[in-house]
Amino acid sequence: MAVLGEAAVVRVVYGPRHVQSTEGEAGNLAAFTHTGLPFLIPAVLRTPFHGSGWSAQLNSYVPGDHRPLEAWTAVREPLARILAALADVIPRSGGSLRPVREWCGAGEWPAIVAGITVALPGREAKAAGRVVADVLAAEEMVIPAVVHGDLGLHNVLWNGPGVSGLVDFDNACLGDPAMDLAPLIGAFGAAAVTDIADPDLVSRAQLHRASLSLQVAAAAELAGDGELRDFALGNFSDRFSNGTLYDPGPRRTV
Repeated sequence: MAVLGEAAVVRVVYGPRHVQSTEGEAGNLAAFTHTGLPFLIPAVLRTPFHGSGWSAQLNSYVPGDHRPLEAWTAVREPLARILAALADVIPRSGGSLRPVREWCGAGEWPAIVAGITVALPGREAKAAGRVVADVLAAEEMVIPAVVHGDLGLHNVLWNGPGVSGLVDFDNACLGDPAMDLAPLIGAFGAAAVTDIADPDLVSRAQLHRASLSLQVAAAAELAGDGELRDFALGNFSDRFSNGTLYDPGPRRTV
């Protein structure tokens, strides 16, 4: 990614799925155009262009400060407003949202996870299969809604105490609203997130949180990035061993 001052941002994707990935990301942004969100989001400035082994898109620059280490008390209410705003979004016909987990295989995600976890110790491999099955089962009971897909503080921009923008809509989809709580649980713990969401929603979000490293690993496998795949699988193993797969507990402040 290259930031051209405040004029534009160029995003370049490499790998075997570069066209599919870039076109999907551009379509996601188009789907959010003119939806009335109360903060800025990137806009597609021109049709994506493709080369040999790469694709690129030109998006608008979104101003604001990154504050990835903010305390829960400082971000709780702004994040609640983001979630409420997303819940009210109806994507426009100018764009189409990617399928759920398209970035890591969509309907093939369970099979990819099964293939890349077969070499893990038996208990960990079984846990990975159980996590995937639990996510899919939980989603069967949910009415899909618009979700950002990666709602962590690294994608929130600030102007003073308020949110100025939201970026990285690559994984946005029509899916379980609990998906957007999963990164927040990873950052702040489930008990904190219960401040802004129904306990049942938070319980489902814990299932999604447990699956995040398996999603990254599957996406890396699809992209041919063995180093990232193994790193993500290592994260899954560490969380399984530490008992933090579903909930890491409160963020440490010292």
